[in-house]
Amino acid sequence: MQPCPCPYCQTTMLSTYARGLARDECGACGAGWLDAEALGKVVTGPVMEAVFEQAKGRPGRCRGCDAGLQYVPGCPSCGRRAPTCPGCGSAPLSAVELRDVTVDVCVKCRGVAMDREEVARLLNVTTPAPRAPDAHAPEIQAADFEHEYIPAPQGMNLRPKVLLGDEPACTTCGRRMEPRYGFVWEERLFCGSCAPEGSAPYAGELTKARASESASRRSQYLNTGATESAVVWLLSKLFK
Repeated sequence: MQPCPCPYCQTTMLSTYARGLARDECGACGAGWLDAEALGKVVTGPVMEAVFEQAKGRPGRCRGCDAGLQYVPGCPSCGRRAPTCPGCGSAPLSAVELRDVTVDVCVKCRGVAMDREEVARLLNVTTPAPRAPDAHAPEIQAADFEHEYIPAPQGMNLRPKVLLGDEPACTTCGRRMEPRYGFVWEERLFCGSCAPEGSAPYAGELTKARASESASRRSQYLNTGATESAVVWLLSKLFK
């Protein structure tokens, strides 16, 4: 936006951006001037087009005594200058209702002038109110984030899956090996030396926690590294 005179007091306006709306604003009287692009940020396209359509041939109004103005650059009642387009100098601007706010419109330049209060009112009626909390929504409890392990249904295969080639080998070092001596991580086979943290023995069942166990207690038994995985697998074979 280029600096232009205020449509009401002729003071040079400054471009400003506030509450998500770019406009020219008068530092003397607080009036604002919005072009079609800026107006489209606060109203829908059909509403904006209806405003410019209604403004065609519509009389203006005096900002001093609120008298109707038609084809005159100044108010014949109080002598105040009629609202004037800062772009083309047309006066008086047509007065149109927009969302219960009376604005002064220039059809030629497709711009809208408003005083300080009208700008604030337009922003208030076009800004959606914050959504009230749902009174019936259940309150979130800390227990909602504590997930208990449930035993798998009978018959479900809990053995880790792995993608094996023609000759099974460690994904990291390439050493050939029998899958039963390896560890699985993200469907890939590793030897005991290269197994990533959190991998599981190829031939052993995944550790299952009972539903009655708490999260803190489970953390004492769940394996978190390759060495611990091997120990768990060995114990499961010894005490099966």
